[in-house]
Amino acid sequence: MMNKLRIGIVCHPSIGGSGLVATQLGIGLARLGHEVHFIAHKRPFKLLSHHDNVFFHQVDEVNYPLFEGPLHTYSLTAKIVEVVEQAKLDLVHAHYSIPHSLCAFLASNICKYSFPIVTTIHGTDVTIVGQDDAIKRLNTFSMNQSTLLTTVSHFQRQYIQQEFEVNQPINVVHNFIDTDDFTPKLVDKTLRKTLADDDEKILMHVSNFRALKNTQTVVNAFSQLSDDTKSKLVLVGSGPDIDKIRTQCRQLNILDKVTFTGSVKNVERFIANADCLIQPSYRESFCMVILEAMACGVPTVSSNVDGIPEVVDEGTTGFMFPPEDAANMAMAINKIFADNHYQHQLGQAGRTRAMSHFNTEVKISQYVDCYHQTLAIHGHSATAC
Repeated sequence: MMNKLRIGIVCHPSIGGSGLVATQLGIGLARLGHEVHFIAHKRPFKLLSHHDNVFFHQVDEVNYPLFEGPLHTYSLTAKIVEVVEQAKLDLVHAHYSIPHSLCAFLASNICKYSFPIVTTIHGTDVTIVGQDDAIKRLNTFSMNQSTLLTTVSHFQRQYIQQEFEVNQPINVVHNFIDTDDFTPKLVDKTLRKTLADDDEKILMHVSNFRALKNTQTVVNAFSQLSDDTKSKLVLVGSGPDIDKIRTQCRQLNILDKVTFTGSVKNVERFIANADCLIQPSYRESFCMVILEAMACGVPTVSSNVDGIPEVVDEGTTGFMFPPEDAANMAMAINKIFADNHYQHQLGQAGRTRAMSHFNTEVKISQYVDCYHQTLAIHGHSATAC
């Protein structure tokens, strides 16, 4: 019988890949009988209902007149100390090194007993935030103070090893997807009618609409699609570049063919209704939305950068090109839209790959193995005390 653990999970609760993976991990661990404590400033966006063995602890922001903003780092550290001591956690799993892993390290030095820390590097915490000189030093420190490191792709591991002076091994545990939540069964004619007409194909892009997501290439590729196939571009999400994208669509005279959904919580309901997903990002440590599309049986056209080739099976589940190659992306999308059977074939291959290569049970088992490695390294278990 496997030992049941008490695990703290510190994550970003807002919409995004790291929050989704952290939540799915916690729920999966709880189903195995482990006790899971989420620690965040608000309830994770996918932790919608009650689950046995799952607890949520909200970080209350501390404001002090001397400082201009809330003292989130200190508030989070204090909450980790409180939860560790009250729930007698065996370990804390920090998703993102800054600030979560650093706060966990501070908490471990404040608590009545020290506890091991697993840190998962998801991507932007080292590729974007981590490139600031001051933050990079904090990143390096927090990674080296973690008992065990994991990351979401072989690319990301290589990047960390090249860019940071990390003195310990890094375990690769690919992201995973619950194929019961992300499924072709979510195709909804009523929802689809709000996005496009019945005779129109849907090209979908899911984004936080920042420069890194390269949405201008999405628009350029869509503008080059053949007139033989009626289609709509559906842009899901919100972000700082939305107004620029609207202007670009207007300049290309395609604004009437573009649907802006704004932010959505149940992105799986939208993705399942797409005929093709396009993601030409400049940087992606893994690209969770491509995996989400694959699980929903939707073909993908994307850039070929960073960790994306570890997700896509080129020519079988989708197609990859250099980030700004709008012409070839358009040709691939035309090919998909022109043949319903071919579109279905790619989609089915994607779902099969999602279920076999990014299986929830397998990945959660890998994380459990990491936890036991961590406890062995640290030589401490609160449960055993």
